[in-house]
Amino acid sequence: MKLNLVGTIVGTHGIKGEVKVKSDTSFARFTVGNTLYLKQGNNTKEIVINSHRVHKNMDLITFNNLKNINDVLEYVGSEIYVDVSDLDELEDDEYYYDDLIGLIAYTEEGKELGVIQDINEVPQGIILVLEKPDQTTALIPFVEEFIAEVNIEENKIIITPIEGLL
Repeated sequence: MKLNLVGTIVGTHGIKGEVKVKSDTSFARFTVGNTLYLKQGNNTKEIVINSHRVHKNMDLITFNNLKNINDVLEYVGSEIYVDVSDLDELEDDEYYYDDLIGLIAYTEEGKELGVIQDINEVPQGIILVLEKPDQTTALIPFVEEFIAEVNIEENKIIITPIEGLL
């Protein structure tokens, strides 16, 4: 089973077993009844979503019929994953964040720029965090003006930089 990260439990909400999840994907998997996987260190635990709602840009969920804050405190800081085989097919221009992290970035001329290390969601959209060969980072907006091509199979992303971007 191959797992994809979908979020991290960052805290509790209220006293009835609800947890706050910082989502790492724009494709939420927190539908009631979905089976996800919680990782704590080296341990993986299956969870079933009982409820989901959004509050202040955070996903609030309950799972495994846990209805008390004391039952969920131990999960704060845990990452939540989905089994890749449970994922929907994406459109041609859609990507899972896990698929983008680790891609090698090149210019259209073929010059290697570095490796995509992380993805940040901001109100304006998605920002790729590029680690350059000199160990510095650059932030690349994930929009068609800067992203010429994404090729998951070849592990590369083609970027059209403008002056000052890198």
